[in-house]
Amino acid sequence: MSSTEQRKPTTQPRLTADIRQAFLDYYKALDHKVMPSSPVIPFDDPTLLFINAGMNQFKKVFTGEERAPYPRATTVQKCLRAGGKHNDLENVGFTSRHHTFFEMLGNFSFGDYFKEEAIRSAWEFLTKVLCLDSSRLYATVYKDDDEAFALWEKLAPELKDGRIMRFGDKDNFWSMGDTGPCGPCSEIHYDRGERFGPVSKENAVNGSGERFVEIWNLVFMQYNRDSAGKLTTLPKGSIDTGAGLERLACVLQDVDSNYDTDIFAEITKSIEKVTGAKYNTSETGASHRVVADHLRALCFCIADGGGISNEKQGYVLRRILRRAARHGRELGSSDPFLYKLVPALVTQMGAAYPELQEKQEHITKVIRAEEESFGRTLDAGLSLFEKEVQSLKKKGASVIPGSAVFKLYDTHGFPVDLTEVMAVEQGMTIDQAGFEKEMAGQRERGRNAASFTASGAAGFLDSIIDKLNSDLPQTLFVRDFDTNEFGVVETSIVQCNKDQPNTLALILKKTPFYVEAGGQVSDLGTIKNSALDLRVTNIHSHRGYVIHECEIISGSLADCTPGTHITARIDAKRRKNIMRNHTATHLFQAALRQVLGEHVKQAGSLVNEEKLRFDFSHFEPVTDEQIMEVERIVNSEILKATPVVTSEMSLEEAKKTGAMQLFGEKYGDVVRVVTVGDFSKELCGGTHVANTAEIGPFMITMEGGIASGVRRVEAITGEVALEKMMHDKALLNRTGRMLKTPVENLQGHIEKLLADNSQLQKEIKSLKAERFASGSSIGESVQIGAVTIWSHDFGEVDRDEITGWADSFKDKPEAMVAVGRGEMNGKVTLMFSASRPAVKLGLHIGKTARKLFETFGARGGGKENFAQGSAPADIAFSEVIATYKKIIEESLA
Repeated sequence: MSSTEQRKPTTQPRLTADIRQAFLDYYKALDHKVMPSSPVIPFDDPTLLFINAGMNQFKKVFTGEERAPYPRATTVQKCLRAGGKHNDLENVGFTSRHHTFFEMLGNFSFGDYFKEEAIRSAWEFLTKVLCLDSSRLYATVYKDDDEAFALWEKLAPELKDGRIMRFGDKDNFWSMGDTGPCGPCSEIHYDRGERFGPVSKENAVNGSGERFVEIWNLVFMQYNRDSAGKLTTLPKGSIDTGAGLERLACVLQDVDSNYDTDIFAEITKSIEKVTGAKYNTSETGASHRVVADHLRALCFCIADGGGISNEKQGYVLRRILRRAARHGRELGSSDPFLYKLVPALVTQMGAAYPELQEKQEHITKVIRAEEESFGRTLDAGLSLFEKEVQSLKKKGASVIPGSAVFKLYDTHGFPVDLTEVMAVEQGMTIDQAGFEKEMAGQRERGRNAASFTASGAAGFLDSIIDKLNSDLPQTLFVRDFDTNEFGVVETSIVQCNKDQPNTLALILKKTPFYVEAGGQVSDLGTIKNSALDLRVTNIHSHRGYVIHECEIISGSLADCTPGTHITARIDAKRRKNIMRNHTATHLFQAALRQVLGEHVKQAGSLVNEEKLRFDFSHFEPVTDEQIMEVERIVNSEILKATPVVTSEMSLEEAKKTGAMQLFGEKYGDVVRVVTVGDFSKELCGGTHVANTAEIGPFMITMEGGIASGVRRVEAITGEVALEKMMHDKALLNRTGRMLKTPVENLQGHIEKLLADNSQLQKEIKSLKAERFASGSSIGESVQIGAVTIWSHDFGEVDRDEITGWADSFKDKPEAMVAVGRGEMNGKVTLMFSASRPAVKLGLHIGKTARKLFETFGARGGGKENFAQGSAPADIAFSEVIATYKKIIEESLA
């Protein structure tokens, strides 16, 4: 039996789950390491909004920052494209193949095999494993890539009839960024047949039609591009491929759209059931497709620790949810409904992605809460639209400005098509060009925020490492120090470069300095010998070597020759504080899961010498009682003086022990497991105390929300916590002495003071109201026709006093208008009111006040009988009144 036959499944894969598994099995048989998908939220890569390709988790390998622990790998990666450079959001639902969330099949070679094996395995998988008709397949290559062209002719001779095609940079050259690894690529396209139209200029390979669809992209990373744009051939080429699972399923199941494949079937049925609207595969089914796609995006992002907010990923997820909710209204569902669809997605994809099952309750609660919030926001947006239309109609305008359309889109989640429909209903149109201009500005801002560029620092680090002998071993990180002094290692210099005039960059044979990873910050310290005194200010890990960035205290580059003996010493006090906080983080997470539930998962962390910060998935604020219980549990574990045990084992063995894995972390075949008795067990490469008793007191100092479904807690330990406790105790004692009350009685005493103060405020307000009952007793008056205008400058005043004065005029039987000026919190406020008879004369106080404010370049307005706003402090009140008299005269006329 041939190797191909051994890898071929017993039946042709057609269902999405079967295609997914067949791909992994095929490349596993070709000695590829099967790697799990990384979370769709890139916690360890601030240059990306979302994971948008299979190669993202290997980026540091491709850029040379890390060495791959295996020469070849394969994955099925969860991806999302809805922001920055890769943004398919507005196309979703209206084409057959666009998605926000999708799965990308990929195989990767890290300097191992290159073009020939990449092309051979892709062709074999498509034609022998998936049994696609080779007469329908096309290959494209870069215009100058004669090698790839010749390999296609050799490995797939049936394509020599003109189905190997050359294209330029736009379609067949791939770059990671403006600089860094890049190279030509070869795409495989599939002809879906005559039912998608005859071949034409548009309906062709790389055209915009539906007949030909790209199903696989093979990227040949063979160059490095420098800042000047020069291409240099890499010593060894690498391979990065990506095939869209949904597109392959569409082709194999011979359906018109990705949304008609089996992976969407359960979700579509659930949408029909919940909304009562039947799905149609034509354009009228767009809303079903939008909801189905966006549900997947939301659920996977939330399951992977994402939240909904007004920043970064959270902002994009909020827009996705609002777009889905709006399309739900198109289907007749005005109430929250998306959360009811979550079980259908879990049924469809939970077996392949267990995190959906584990986080189902959390996902449901986050989506429901956001839907309910959007219902209120949508109502506010409709109100804004109506006001805009009324204002434009009064001006005789019939076009809604692009800026207003964009505000509805950006702030209230109104897609432009909804605004356009509502505009037509009002006999108006929208400024599409103006809207597009606003959108272009937003996209540019997104690209600037989400683009990846190789930094100058990376280039400098490369220049250091490139000078090393290729057989030199990577830097050894020392955990167990080889001297009697904590944090001290005797070692030698491997390489030294001058960075800035007073800065050196050193590589040591071994180092005690921890490099930032897993939320734990890097160590600081010194590097010394008799001629050299360096202060370590930063640490970098690059291509397996640790580079120490140092400030020169004494000595020079000449004292740092390779082989020079030195003493490396970390800041021991700082490291011990970091260790306390890191071990406390493990205890805190275990306690948090005990108190709040097993759905709690880490969504980000920071461990430094001052505090620990822990972000986690949870759908509501943590109560004071829950915080106290978590503190009690953690401090109890600390007092037990339990040994903290670290051990190394295989990843599979660690999983069997129940050790917790963290979001966003990448693990090799051998991992470190940190165990605290039977209370906590986590995979972790950080530094920890030897015994929980070393942590000292543990205190939570802050709890709050950073996104919908994501909470943040900060805590302190050791000396920092002790100082905080002493400070708080001293504060309580001082407060007790001030109030002449024992500390244990402070709460009751303060509650009584607050109650008494509240009652006094009510009495003061009542007295002020009585004081102004007659109204005309305070201020000056002037007659304008049938209306009497009263005015008074209060100077510094509280809001209740000036409001009481203005309100006293509302019930006057005569036609009266009141204008008051007051200074509150450093700002000048003008307040206006009118009696009913004045209103009946045609006066609208809100409009007259707005006209006055506009005269002075200020803002304000209100209702027909009351208005207020801020005024410039340098405008005399007499000038205000003189101007306002003229406005009243004009209004009465």
